[in-house]
Amino acid sequence: MSLKSRQLSILHALSTGVDGISLSSLMSEYGISRRTVYYDISGINDWLRERDLGAVAIDRQLLLDDGVCWEKVAKLIGIRYARTLSVAERQSMTFLRIALSGDRETIGSLMAAFEVSRNTVIADIRDLKQSVSAVGLRITSNAGAGYEVIGDELTIRKHTWSELQSLSAAECVSTVRRFLQETLTRLVDNDIDYYELCRSLIKQYESDLKTRCFLGSNGLEGMMIQVSWLRGLRGNWVAMGREEEVTLMGTVSYRSVRNSVAKLKTVGITLPSQEVLYITSLLLGIKTTDFALQTEEDEYVANLAERLITSFERVGCVTFQNKEYVREQLSHHIRPLYYRQKYGISVHNPLTVEVQEMYPMAFEFARRAAIESGMGQLSDDELAYLTIYLSSDLDSRMLEDGETSANKVLLVGADNMSTATLVKDQLFEACGISFEYEYADPSHLRRWALDGYALVVSLVPLPREMRSDNMVEVTPFLSEENKRQAYSVLRSNRVISRYDSLIEGIVGIVGRNVPSSASEWLSSDKLHFELFKFFDDRDRGFMSPLDVRLDDSHISPDRVVLFRGVTWREAVLAGARELQGIGGKSHLVERMGNIMEDSRLLYYHMSDDVTVVRCPMQGDEGARVEARIVMAPEPIEFPDGRASKLVICVSTINRYSHWGTLYSIYQHFSDNEYVRQVMEESGCA
Repeated sequence: MSLKSRQLSILHALSTGVDGISLSSLMSEYGISRRTVYYDISGINDWLRERDLGAVAIDRQLLLDDGVCWEKVAKLIGIRYARTLSVAERQSMTFLRIALSGDRETIGSLMAAFEVSRNTVIADIRDLKQSVSAVGLRITSNAGAGYEVIGDELTIRKHTWSELQSLSAAECVSTVRRFLQETLTRLVDNDIDYYELCRSLIKQYESDLKTRCFLGSNGLEGMMIQVSWLRGLRGNWVAMGREEEVTLMGTVSYRSVRNSVAKLKTVGITLPSQEVLYITSLLLGIKTTDFALQTEEDEYVANLAERLITSFERVGCVTFQNKEYVREQLSHHIRPLYYRQKYGISVHNPLTVEVQEMYPMAFEFARRAAIESGMGQLSDDELAYLTIYLSSDLDSRMLEDGETSANKVLLVGADNMSTATLVKDQLFEACGISFEYEYADPSHLRRWALDGYALVVSLVPLPREMRSDNMVEVTPFLSEENKRQAYSVLRSNRVISRYDSLIEGIVGIVGRNVPSSASEWLSSDKLHFELFKFFDDRDRGFMSPLDVRLDDSHISPDRVVLFRGVTWREAVLAGARELQGIGGKSHLVERMGNIMEDSRLLYYHMSDDVTVVRCPMQGDEGARVEARIVMAPEPIEFPDGRASKLVICVSTINRYSHWGTLYSIYQHFSDNEYVRQVMEESGCA
């Protein structure tokens, strides 16, 4: 007779034990019953007595040496000793046998395979049922048919991969490899080396893609290909969504695997197209344990678009007017993008350069939103697609020029052409800009369309719900107050205001060289627009958006330094209080208090030390875009647990006018050295 593997393991352990081995420890280590322990001890003694090598005995629940000739035993078992599976490893192997074996596994077949008692098999199955139920699978049994794994096929594959990883020890891998070889041989009726066949497939894949597959040295990925063969040949296929299939079919990887699978027919392995896709996903490096359940992956993809939209709102300090429309547009792209990320597939976007040139701010915001939403650093090609979808609800002229249209004015309620001409002439005289004019009857106005104009001039009173931030109500003869209001609206237009720094620099130089009596004339809006017309003479205000200036005059040079221990609420209100001081009868501080009370504060942690907070001033008298820097000697913790030493409060007056200022902030304060310098100057380093 010969010793079985566990009996060899027990005898080997006893040879190194000084005080014997307790029966309870053997039961626990090997996950076997007391009856099985006695059975193994009986088998060991039969083997020892047959060779006249002594015996082992049980005394006070301890297994002891009873005159064993260990020198001779060592010579006999030294080269034959093999590691016995632990309880967890045996249960993992039990799952693999149930999921992959050609013959249905029964209690009897499992007793024979693992040399354990009936009670041990029943206990293992009970534990297995509990563990697989956590990932949505079931183990069922039918009289005469044995055990079967029931559940979503992709979830079964993922759990199989998890069990293979738990069996990654060298001895266990050999056991699994033998099992797969024997099972495939019985199923295909062809005794060839199937693991070597997998290696050939992988080598062909490497040759076709001119790359190397950095697979684990224990060969688990090759075993998963065999798992695909075993499950697929029995009609258990992985069903992927159409978007995932299309993504994979467009790769060289898929074509390589498809050609190799076609050759497998010569050895009796004929796989459906679904398994070709699955093997492709394996070789592309799919991390099968990212989600335990397919439903978890579906839920993640569904929520990804929502997170991306929310992140874009945070980064751009903007609220989508039609969020459902944006979500619908984005959903058509987000799943293919997720699968490209999942499999490491690159994409080429022929419009990338054009999108970067036309929409630099939206592109930068999309990049930051992708990182904020957890998608990481995407390629420019992917970001160009996202920019288009995320901008689908935004005014097109804003995207081209930085915000609302710089060259269109809407006239509302002009009774006749002479009245319209009178207003146009006065605007030209006041601003020196030849606008394109459109006309509307008050009864046909749509509130959502008004934000697309540089200026809306209404000659008739309109109800409050129809008023917009860029609207001025006038008489046919513009008063000085009318002109001042028009100046204020136009000065907030990004295309017009982008020359602010240059114009203010010129005015500052002139101001130092002329009498103080000229200061009022130098600061007039009339002069500002005259200078704008001079600079804009050649391109009518439509210079390349890439030339957005970084030295934005809307970022106040004044710093608000707070004391130690300040809360995030106090910091935000301090910034709002400074912003309110620029806006006449503004209610910003009260509004921000209500926003924070209702947990509606929109903020974005642009770096470890800097947080940008949106402060809406829509509708306030004298409202304008402004950014105030608030800082404290110690980091200020926000509701999400992240802390910043520097908080930038940005006032917004409509949907887009603040984008240029935000763009400047992101450019300036992404430089850690610049942030450190700002903090040192204020004594908060």
